[in-house]
Amino acid sequence: MLLKFVRNFLCSFIVKSGDDCRQEHLAVQLISHFYDIFQEAGLPLWLRPYEVLVTSSYTALIETIPDTASIHSIKSRFPDITSLHDFYVAKYQENSPTFKLAQRNFVESMAGYSLVCYLLQIKDRHNGNLLLDEEGHIIHIDFGFMLSNSPGGVNFESAPFKLTRELLEIMDSDAEGVPSEFFDYFKVLCIQGFLTCRKHAERIILLVEMLQDSGYPCFKGGPRTIQNLRKRFHLSLTEEQCVSLVLSLISSSLDAWRTRQYDYYQRVLNGIL
Repeated sequence: MLLKFVRNFLCSFIVKSGDDCRQEHLAVQLISHFYDIFQEAGLPLWLRPYEVLVTSSYTALIETIPDTASIHSIKSRFPDITSLHDFYVAKYQENSPTFKLAQRNFVESMAGYSLVCYLLQIKDRHNGNLLLDEEGHIIHIDFGFMLSNSPGGVNFESAPFKLTRELLEIMDSDAEGVPSEFFDYFKVLCIQGFLTCRKHAERIILLVEMLQDSGYPCFKGGPRTIQNLRKRFHLSLTEEQCVSLVLSLISSSLDAWRTRQYDYYQRVLNGIL
């Protein structure tokens, strides 16, 4: 479906029915605020907000993101490519300026979404919900589980964010987090981004707090939902302590066992590669 939207250009939408998409709308609103925060600070962290127009409690229009494919569909389409790094090599030609730019784009988007996933506790991060665009950015979609609800009511994805071996390999690192130019850049961006987000913590918390009585699934944790959101900003820490905190979040996420097991579960049960 094509519509001319408020930004004065044509874009396509998915017509979705049978699901309450109001929580999805909240999620993309928050991501838009994080996008603005990074832009205002002049940071290169990259996010791709998309439009969600809720038309009723069970119908919505959701903007599609052109020139993207899910990691699952890429693996399905190119079964001979054994890793995402190999896909980047095949697509962008290793050691070329285009390849380096794609790696940089990937890192800048990984840093942005890693922080958002940690702060908002976004779950269900299987490879059907992760897209890659033509420029090499990673994009997260589908925010049915965040803040205090998780798939099956079990917080199995306990790592701060998804940072599996195949994602690390695009940054020229590995499951152990071996240093590299792009992995070091990822760390720097995460630190800068987190310190900047803390300055706007009250703005984000207020936006979430305004909807805590909405009945959205993400508020099933009750008052603890807002309390835990505030805790994740670690407002009592010094900047130096925050640097150590962010590095520990990255370390805890490195090819985390539970993250790998969740991908395995999705592969076995739902065929998501």
